[in-house]
Amino acid sequence: VKTEFITSSSLTTEKMSELFDQVVLTPDEDLVTEALRTIEPSINRIASVTSERFRYSKARNGFVVKLDHSDQRIPIGSMVDGIWRMLGLTLAIVNAKNGVLLVDEIDTGLHFSVMSDMWKLIWETAKRLNVQVFATTHSSDCWTSLAGIAKHDTSNEEEITIHRIERDKSRSVMFTEEQVIIAAERLSLIHISEPT
Repeated sequence: VKTEFITSSSLTTEKMSELFDQVVLTPDEDLVTEALRTIEPSINRIASVTSERFRYSKARNGFVVKLDHSDQRIPIGSMVDGIWRMLGLTLAIVNAKNGVLLVDEIDTGLHFSVMSDMWKLIWETAKRLNVQVFATTHSSDCWTSLAGIAKHDTSNEEEITIHRIERDKSRSVMFTEEQVIIAAERLSLIHISEPT
């Protein structure tokens, strides 16, 4: 089974360049650009910089973007962390077609305001490309955003489960898609009723 794995610190520049080479000048390249626009709407294009100095660096280099209304190439490493994370997520899922994507701390580097967009991208792309996604998080913003996506799903299939891992238990506690939606609604009610 084709498998892609993203650590909590994201993918290396070398791995991202390798994955980008697989999608450049294909319809999937547009998907990558579209994903980055969820964080920075003015991104017009993205390109891999093949210089050895960038490609094998541990820093977040190796890619540049062109923004609307600008002729300059902006190094992606100079932008917010969320751009790098979203680029890695998108490249990995596109390259995991008919396989599995494993993501440790999926929300790392992403602001809570883009969680829904991230899950929408993951949800739609995984369904389209037949990718099974396993992701970890410690963030309630992250899983409640996923519940929001699930709530609007019109299929009758249970496609989402959440497993809570507890230290003293030998098995995870599983929540069905319906239970995840109910838990998210209850959590939002608790936040609404708390005094500010």
